[in-house]
Amino acid sequence: MARARKLEALDAGKPAFRVSREKALASQPLASASHPFRNDAFPQTYIQQISVRLDDPDHPLTLTWTGPNADSQKTGPFRTSPGAGLRGLNCDNDATSRRSGSKCTPKGTYPVQGFQRRLNSDSRATYVTWFMQRRGIALHYFPIVPRYAASHGCVRIQSVDVARLIQDNSLVDDTQVVVSGTWTKPAKQWS
Repeated sequence: MARARKLEALDAGKPAFRVSREKALASQPLASASHPFRNDAFPQTYIQQISVRLDDPDHPLTLTWTGPNADSQKTGPFRTSPGAGLRGLNCDNDATSRRSGSKCTPKGTYPVQGFQRRLNSDSRATYVTWFMQRRGIALHYFPIVPRYAASHGCVRIQSVDVARLIQDNSLVDDTQVVVSGTWTKPAKQWS
């Protein structure tokens, strides 16, 4: 438990930057070297919802876009791996999944809270999009994405391009992350 709290404390630092709709509208140019995956109509066209389904072994992530160019954007599904949970905990229980220190990916709907270039606790985790920052929970790229729940609570994204696409086209408080479904995790991981 102490290790889980230490990891959460390391990852729960303030986001490196936040992009509100007002700031995004005021910032020019929209597509740049620092945001190569930003769509040309951002922020009028942005990711409205990021959905992660737990009831499939690939834990697919899909994107729902809104705005004038929404129909021409990539939507997925993209492969991910959610939090493994601590031995003996049932991450399929909504309340347990949201408990601090559980190492479960929290089920429910959460607004995007900010962004960071990489996690403080593991520099391999890049293009971080926070959605439950007080617990250190985010979507991010990670080089190892097995077909089972394996993280400390974050949603690992298999493709670095998808993690960048999400970070470049999401808005703080407007983009919602939805984690739903029945876990496909092998029972031996919870016993």
